[in-house]
Amino acid sequence: MTYNIDRKFVAKELGFNNISQNSLDAVADRDFIIEFEADASLCMMHLSRLAEELVLWSSGEFDFIEIDDAYTTGSSIMPQKKNPDIAELARGKPPRLRQLMGTADHNERFTLAYNRDMQEDKEGFF
Repeated sequence: MTYNIDRKFVAKELGFNNISQNSLDAVADRDFIIEFEADASLCMMHLSRLAEELVLWSSGEFDFIEIDDAYTTGSSIMPQKKNPDIAELARGKPPRLRQLMGTADHNERFTLAYNRDMQEDKEGFF
């Protein structure tokens, strides 16, 4: 399906210097998604490390910090215990972002045009 748009006007509005002469060049890779996933993975790894420290420092063994009740939940067995839920959840998320290599591997196999299988990049991106 094609859309009747003024490509030069859209390019100007978006701040591009020019339009692509070959539309396949404009959609033939997913480098921007690979770069986003790499950056997101790196940020999440550092957040996970910080979250691990918060979990450790707030534990009974260390007791260096006390996390406010707004960011913890009580235990059903020990109601006085405060579980640092947000830190624990952040600590466990990085493996979900490590789809970077899968996206890069998938991108390597693309032909130099748009194909339906390029939609497989969405899971890692979202």
